[in-house]
Amino acid sequence: MKKLFALMAAAGVMVLASTTTQAISEAEIRSDIAAFQGFFLKRFPSLTLEDFVDGVNALPQYAHRRANWELLMEFPPYEPEMEKAEQEWSKAFANGKTFADCALAPANTYPVYDAGSNDLHTLVGDLNACLAANGEKPIKNVKHGKMARLVAYYRAQFNGERMAVDFSAAGAQAWYEKGRQFYWAKRGQLNFSCASCHVQNAGNSIRGDVLSPGLGHTVGFPVYRTKWAVAGKPWGTVHRRYGGCNKQVRASPFKAQGTEYKALEYYEAIMNTGVPLKVPSQRQ
Repeated sequence: MKKLFALMAAAGVMVLASTTTQAISEAEIRSDIAAFQGFFLKRFPSLTLEDFVDGVNALPQYAHRRANWELLMEFPPYEPEMEKAEQEWSKAFANGKTFADCALAPANTYPVYDAGSNDLHTLVGDLNACLAANGEKPIKNVKHGKMARLVAYYRAQFNGERMAVDFSAAGAQAWYEKGRQFYWAKRGQLNFSCASCHVQNAGNSIRGDVLSPGLGHTVGFPVYRTKWAVAGKPWGTVHRRYGGCNKQVRASPFKAQGTEYKALEYYEAIMNTGVPLKVPSQRQ
């Protein structure tokens, strides 16, 4: 059975080896995790698995900016928003229930594969499903604003818990394969894949910024970005970031909470197996 990517020992990078969807086993996924994480631990030998929760801020190439980030974290700009998130989380529905009554999985286990529907449940999707089940209107904007705050509030309750997404079912492994192909496939006018920036060029500079490592992606989302704050919409779910990345390589973005981004979120979550949650986080 072919693997989608192989670790190139001589070049020290991962590359796409196949674009054909094929069945994959649980053992192969565990091998992928070891190869993916091993690549970054070798590329940045001064870092531990836990260090990658801080994204680009953890990289030695970013040391010249880390001091500023640490000062910013003494009074995080997202604190007022998190206070608002707590109020929104606790506000009663018309039936008297609150988000605390929603049947949600532990935050470190999302996305969750549902065999009955052969679908992935994201935290965003489950929050909207809970609203609908309680006679409330689902939140339309699933990329920023209220939804991002609610997700941040819930995930923050699980800070320090290590990512542990289940991929034991055959249907889940098929979703993983979709996400893996998306991550490694090149697209857009610039012909870049997710891996082009966040694996092969992780730690390298582009336009004065340092490219973040793929290891650690998603464990800090939703994030509070300085760039987004300037436009008045500081919060962003991971699907908002996926859309932005697609636009940056001049590719048309996919629908937030659509099949493509759910599969990508699943793949990244699995690659982050064992990495602790740290929500919210601040990024440039």
